Amino acid sequence: MKKNLRTSNPFRRVTYISPISEIIDNAFQQSQAVRRTRIKKRVSREQKLAFLEKDRISILTHEFTRKIDSILDQFPWVEDIHPFYQELCNLVGSIDKIKQVLGRLKGISNQLREIEREQIQKISDTNHPNVMASVRKETGGRYVSLVKKAQGDVKYLIRIVKKLKSVPDFNTTLPTIVIAGAPNVGKSSLVRCISSGSPEIGEYPFTTKQIVFGHANFGLTLVQIVDTPGLLDRPFDERNLIERQSIASIKHISDIIVYMFDCSKDAELPVEEQNHLLEDISNEFSDNPTFRVLNKVDLLTDEQITKAKNELKTEFHISTMKDKGLEELVEALKTTVLTMLKTKDKFKDVAKLSISEEFLLQEEEDFSYDI
Repeated sequence: MKKNLRTSNPFRRVTYISPISEIIDNAFQQSQAVRRTRIKKRVSREQKLAFLEKDRISILTHEFTRKIDSILDQFPWVEDIHPFYQELCNLVGSIDKIKQVLGRLKGISNQLREIEREQIQKISDTNHPNVMASVRKETGGRYVSLVKKAQGDVKYLIRIVKKLKSVPDFNTTLPTIVIAGAPNVGKSSLVRCISSGSPEIGEYPFTTKQIVFGHANFGLTLVQIVDTPGLLDRPFDERNLIERQSIASIKHISDIIVYMFDCSKDAELPVEEQNHLLEDISNEFSDNPTFRVLNKVDLLTDEQITKAKNELKTEFHISTMKDKGLEELVEALKTTVLTMLKTKDKFKDVAKLSISEEFLLQEEEDFSYDI
């Protein structure tokens, strides 16, 4: 269990966890492949057999402990990972149980080495070939019995890792903009419109829907932009415990909320419910500035836009379909992010960048000359 200080998804480093049946089969194949080696000095047949049986036990021990230690070395130090990923661990399992499982595996690895020392000593204490072979077989049986106790634990880790590796590779030190709003309001379209390149499509362990995750270059830093379908899209009083925990996990990475309204005739939720959802989100994410955005203005009349502005206090009026109003929204987001970089402790080490006043937004100077 090595400490992982990376800021991205710590479970991506777990490349492969071998099932117990595979560990057992591989260990015995390697052990049985050991043959009597040529020994330079002249020794008795019994001594040669002792060397052989000891080698077989050592190889067996090495293969078992190597595979188990590989699981321990790959798995992140769960107490030191970012709170966002800790929340995800508790969503798909339990941090306490993960620690217990890893502790048991470490104990099994240590026990295997202790058994090896005991059994090799038994071979050293006898000259009888049948006893030597019996000790080696006994060792294999004890190993299998011990390792099989971890079968459920290893299956548990495989299941946990499979779900957590699918989570997009968040950089927890970068500013993150979370897009919220009712279903089909245009959240994923906004991510695509303001992201640089093609957004990543990934899965979350707490929803069957796919997350849309992109980056935008805001000059001094990259910004992460994310839409979490199935989470911030309906009233919180309709949520079950897992969904509430999921929303809590998002709080650990969110810095800015962009809340999108849909006042068109095709809106999935009535405007009143959309406003109620905004209140829920504002209460839950009270530390994050919230941008109120009216989307699909290409489907609205001027009167409808004015009504939304007055009643819903919308600040930005855009159309992701027609690429309208996006520049003003992006510039406002850039200004807010810049302020955060200067004022929030969370970002003091972003890219190890020291922001000098000469790089901040300033009024243009007059460089005209009299000729």
